[in-house]
Amino acid sequence: MEANSHPRDVPSPPLYPRAYLRMIRNVKRGVSTRSRIIDALKQRPLTIKELAELMQLSPSTIRRHLRNMSREGIVLKFKSDGKRLWKLTGAGQAALEEVMV
Repeated sequence: MEANSHPRDVPSPPLYPRAYLRMIRNVKRGVSTRSRIIDALKQRPLTIKELAELMQLSPSTIRRHLRNMSREGIVLKFKSDGKRLWKLTGAGQAALEEVMV
């Protein structure tokens, strides 16, 4: 990434239906961030620190999104080799069309 570019200038992955949460207000930036988290976790389980570095966001921002996603069963925290990792649960969620109506 160039020195003058901003993390939000990085192309976002497609918006995933699972990025829309039922228990909170869904704003475009939050849905985009959660979509990026889902995209990263599709590759392999990651720590909050790894996600924060990958996405160039603060660990507290990542933690907040993961906590909200965990409440809705989208991600799961587990320990492996002394690390707290996060992974996708594979649980389905409402289709995008249902949320947008």
